[in-house]
Amino acid sequence: MEVKLLTFVILCAYGVLASEYNCGKRSALLLLKRPAYEFSMRMLQRVTEETDAHFVYSPVSTWLQLSALAEGADGRTLNEIWRLTRHHKNRCFKRQLSGILNRLNFDLRFEMKRKSVIAIDKLMAVKKKYIRDIAKLYGIKVLLLAFNEPEKSAQEVNHVIEDGTNGVINRILYHDDFNDTVLLMSDASYFRSDWKSPFTSVGKQPFYSRKGDKIGEVSMINQVGQFNVIDFPHIGATVLEIPCASRRISMLVFLPQKKLWVSDIFYSLQTTRLTSIFNMYKRQGPQLVNVTIPRFKQRSEIENLPELVYDMGIRRIFDPNAAEFKGISKYRLYASLMTQITDIEVNEKGVTATANSLVRNNGSAVEFLANKPFAYVIVDKVTDFILYAGMYSSPSVI
Repeated sequence: MEVKLLTFVILCAYGVLASEYNCGKRSALLLLKRPAYEFSMRMLQRVTEETDAHFVYSPVSTWLQLSALAEGADGRTLNEIWRLTRHHKNRCFKRQLSGILNRLNFDLRFEMKRKSVIAIDKLMAVKKKYIRDIAKLYGIKVLLLAFNEPEKSAQEVNHVIEDGTNGVINRILYHDDFNDTVLLMSDASYFRSDWKSPFTSVGKQPFYSRKGDKIGEVSMINQVGQFNVIDFPHIGATVLEIPCASRRISMLVFLPQKKLWVSDIFYSLQTTRLTSIFNMYKRQGPQLVNVTIPRFKQRSEIENLPELVYDMGIRRIFDPNAAEFKGISKYRLYASLMTQITDIEVNEKGVTATANSLVRNNGSAVEFLANKPFAYVIVDKVTDFILYAGMYSSPSVI
C-alpha cells in the first residue's frame, strides 16, 4: 500500500511539473500577458508624468528591449531587470514568444513598422551567440560599431532605423551620443492603420480643457455605427473601442468623465486589466454610437527612459562598476542611453464603406465626443500587448 501511495505521489509531482513547464503557445501567452501589461501600465504612468500628458509611446518595445538585454545579463543585474519585466526565463517559452512576435509582425506588416537596435562598441568583443539569440528571439539587431568614430556610428544606426521604418523616422541618434559609452539602445516605430469602417471629415471644431475652457481647435472626424462603448467607473472614464482593419487590432479611447484628469487614467489602469473592459463589452453588446474624434498626428521622442527605468528599480545596467553582462562580453559593459521615437497618425481612412459606416443618427445614438483631453491604447487582442498608447491634450489642426 505504501509503495502504491509513493508511486501516486511521484506521478502527481511529475504531472505538476509537466503542467508548469508545458510551454505550448496557449500557456506561453498566458504567462506573457500579465507581465507585459503590468510593465506597460507602470511605464505609461511614468511617461505621462514626464510629458504633460501629451505623447505617444510603445511600452511593449521597451519591455522587449530590456528582456533582450537580460539575455546577456547575470547576477544582480539580471534580477533587477526581471523584477520589472517579469520576462520568462525558460528558453522554451522564449521561443514561443519569438513565434508570437513573428506572427504579430507578419499580420501587421502593412500597418506597423518597428526597428530596435542595440549599438555596442566593436572593441568589446561581443559574443556571437548573444547577437544571434536576440535577433532570433526578439527581432532586435545588434550593431558593432567604431565608437571612436561617432559621426560614422550615428549614421549607421540612423540608416538602419530609416530603412526599418520605411523612411518615416530617419534620425534617432547623434554623434555626441557615442561619447564616453560602449552600449546604446534605440527603438523607432510607427503605426498607420485603416479603420474597419471609415470616418468622414466634419471640419474644425473647438477643443476644451478639463475645466471646459477652449484651448484650441482640431480637425474632427465622425461616423455613426455599432460600437462597443462602456462607462467604466473604476477608472472614471467612458471607453470606446474602434476596430482597425486588421481584426486583431483595436484602438481603445478613454474619455474622462466629469472633471477628472486624463493623466490619472493609466494610473487607474494599473489595478485592472483590459480583459475586464472586453468582458464588459461582451456582456453589454455593441450600441449605436455617434463617434466624433480629432484627426491627429503625434510623434514623441522619449529620451529619458534610463531615468524612468532607474526610478523603477533597474539601476545596475547604467553603472560602469556594477553592470554584469557576461553573456554579452568578457569586458565590462554598461548602458548609457535608451531612446524611443514613436509616430502615429489617426485620420478618416477605412477599408470599405460598410453598412455600419453609412448609418445616420436618428437621435437614439450614444454620443461620444472627444473634444477634450483623452487617452488611447492600440491593443493587439490576441496577445493583449499594448503596442502603442498615448494622451492627446494639446490640440492642433491637421
